[in-house]
Amino acid sequence: MFISFIVIGLFVVGIVAGSFFRGNKKFIALNEKLVSMVVFALLFFLGVSVGADTRVINNISTLGWKAIALSGGAISGSLLLSAMVSSFFTKDTNKGGKPDRENERVISIKLILNNQSIWILLFFIIGITGALNKIVPAYWGNSAVSTAILYIMMILVGAGIGSDPRALEILRSTRFHILIVPVVVIVGSLTGSLLISFLTPDINATNGMAIGAGFGYYSLSAIIIGKISGNEMGVIALLANIFREVFTLVAAPWLVRWFGKLGAIVSGGATAMDTTLPVIIKATGKEFAVISIFSGIVLSMLVPVLVPLLLGN
Repeated sequence: MFISFIVIGLFVVGIVAGSFFRGNKKFIALNEKLVSMVVFALLFFLGVSVGADTRVINNISTLGWKAIALSGGAISGSLLLSAMVSSFFTKDTNKGGKPDRENERVISIKLILNNQSIWILLFFIIGITGALNKIVPAYWGNSAVSTAILYIMMILVGAGIGSDPRALEILRSTRFHILIVPVVVIVGSLTGSLLISFLTPDINATNGMAIGAGFGYYSLSAIIIGKISGNEMGVIALLANIFREVFTLVAAPWLVRWFGKLGAIVSGGATAMDTTLPVIIKATGKEFAVISIFSGIVLSMLVPVLVPLLLGN
């Protein structure tokens, strides 16, 4: 449990420190830039570690299919539960919307191309390439390097949440039933990924649920899982949670039509507060923006707590 105590502790320290700057736009902007820089560094060094591990490199295509299967299970579990609880929300929730499909497809493609996940993958690939071609020293992939950067990231992520005034504002302005949405994502994701893990070779129940508990927060969950369970699981977690984000960006309008307006929100998971928020609002309407942001904030806060606890480290 040592790692989880440190990770959670630094996360809380970051929230407390960030609360002193709540609403400070300059601090929030600076923190976001620092987080992005640290994320790029983390994924680069993870790439170096993976590139130096021949077992992972030789099985990268297999790992990709496992990632898609686990992500699909987590998304499916969340969607099925969201359809069951949609009656707690507005009457037109189950009706979904009738968006312009062609327009939505264009918007989704633009969001994917401009999204940070593309750059994340690029830095990850650069790290792998550098290690494979001996361009960067192998010790850059040592756990001590990634651990130090991970701890820095936990403080920055916590500070970002602590300084973000939206959480308190949303909590004050919404009804109790809004709590149902992140619960649906948590239960659906863990259950779906658990069931898929039983059918997936070399994925045990705890790793399967931990990957599902990334809720689309690929950078943080991948590093924590890779640190605890090894490079293979780290790569699967990265790919699975990136797939969750990209799937939501592309499929949001159809998810609303098939599963109701909560469908796009629960599919996005932690990303519903930022990267997938534009397509979610477009597909559901602005009245669901508050629910989307609230759910994303709650899930983002839970990732660094749930993942290490599920892995028992």
